[in-house]
Parts: sequence; C-alpha cells; structure tokens
Amino acid sequence: MSDPLPPSFSWLLGAVILLAGPFSLTHAAGLKIMSEEDLSKEVGRDGIGFATNLNLEIGSYVYTPYDGASIQHNNLIAKGTVLTTFDVLKNGTGIPDVAQWYFPDVSTNNPLQIEYDLVVSTASGNLGTSVTYKDVLPNGSAFWWAVGEKVPTEGFDVGLATNLSIGNIILSPNGRKSDYGYGQMKFDGIKIESTTSGSAWVVADLKTQYGKIRFPVDNGVTKLQIGVDWPIGNADAATGKLTIGNVAFTNVPPQGSGQPIQTTSIGSSSIGSMQIQYLNIKFK
Repeated sequence: MSDPLPPSFSWLLGAVILLAGPFSLTHAAGLKIMSEEDLSKEVGRDGIGFATNLNLEIGSYVYTPYDGASIQHNNLIAKGTVLTTFDVLKNGTGIPDVAQWYFPDVSTNNPLQIEYDLVVSTASGNLGTSVTYKDVLPNGSAFWWAVGEKVPTEGFDVGLATNLSIGNIILSPNGRKSDYGYGQMKFDGIKIESTTSGSAWVVADLKTQYGKIRFPVDNGVTKLQIGVDWPIGNADAATGKLTIGNVAFTNVPPQGSGQPIQTTSIGSSSIGSMQIQYLNIKFK
C-alpha cells in the first residue's frame, strides 16, 4: 500500500472535478469579488491542490552557469495531466517550516509527455541530442525545501522522494524521428522506487540525510553546488531500486550503402538495491 494522501487531497479532488468537463465563468453563478479585508481572513489550512492539464510549448530556455558555457532546452513540448499538492509543514519553535510539493498516487489516463532539444555549449564546442520522455508518472514522489540555521546564506536544504515510472526515454542525436530513428538510443519501462514495495525512495530528506543546493562564490564568481550529505548519527541511507525493461539502439548504416537501419537490443537491466551515502557536485 502507498503512503496516505495528505489533508490537501480534498482540494485536489475539487480540482479534478473541474477538469472533468467544460468550465467557464457562465457556470460560476453567484461568484463575487472579495474585498481585501475579506481576503485577509482566508487561510489555506490544508494547503493547495493542483490538477493541471498541460499543453505547453516553449521555444527556448537557456541556463548560463558561468562565462562561455550554457545549457539550452529548445523547442520544449509538455503535455498531460499533473496532479500535485503544495503544503507548508509546521516545525517546532525556532525551527524553519518546510515547503512540500507532493504528487499523490492517483491513476491517470493522461500521463506526461515531454520532449525537447538539449544543447550543451562550451568554449570547446557544442554537444546535443533530442530527448523524449513518454508516459511519465511521478505518483508518490515528493520534493521538500527549507531555509534556516543549517543552511548558509548562499543556499538551502532540500529533500527528494521518488516513485517514478517512465514508459520510454529516447535519446535522438540526429533529431526527433520515429520511435526507432537512426542513431537513437531507447530505454523502455523505467521504474525508480524504494526497495519497500509501493513506496517512494527517499534519496534525501530534512531529518536524517540532507540534500543541498548551494551557490558558493569562488574568486568573485558564483558557482552551483548540489549534493546529498552523510546520514546523521547512526541513521542509514534509504535504499532504492532501478528497473529498465529494455535498452536498444539503432546503428547508422554507412552513407550510400543502401543498408536498412539495424536495431540492437541489449535486454533488460536492474539494480535491486542502491544507496546514496554522500554526493557532492560542484559546477566550476
């Protein structure tokens, strides 16, 4: 059985009902504009739930971590239904509250479909491929973050729990083609979860093993640093498992040879138990 849904699930059900059929302002008879005084009395005690039917197209998103380099996501398309809740979890006196994004384990017949062209540019040249994710279901996953005494001024603490299912991941260095275009690598049936059946793998949390995102300044230049700290005290890092149903790639025939595209399958792969004891990545 999966973990119980948070109290804000009642909000989520309401949002799902709105998405179930056409909705317009003509159906909202009796709605009134609230005054600022009335609004100030409203409190989201149970958090906020979202049921979003995405149909998103972005021409280009560019991240420049330092001079002379950039990471570009071009021609990004995202479609599907996203079910999520946002809550602020209260802590004790003097301890910072925790913000939580949670993806309830709710079945949907409209999973996420994401595709984009990835380009990494450096002073020495460019490297890129088209990336496609099909049938993405993050059910049971969560993301937490907080700031406070344990965090330097240049960053914050994070947590991540993943119970992720992906139908296919397709890497297409020659552009988006059919499912088995030439020069392409495809992963089928990806699942990342806890070794405890039906639950999410807690890669990092805000109690026993902190995740971190930092922006340290080195010689006047701001860097990006991400990672997972060592478990606190005698705590043990959580265990997860990875399953891939099949890995296949296509061979590019010699130019002018007239040979058909050959698909090579290297079968399934799995890791029955894995842990992240410590991770530190710093982009220089």
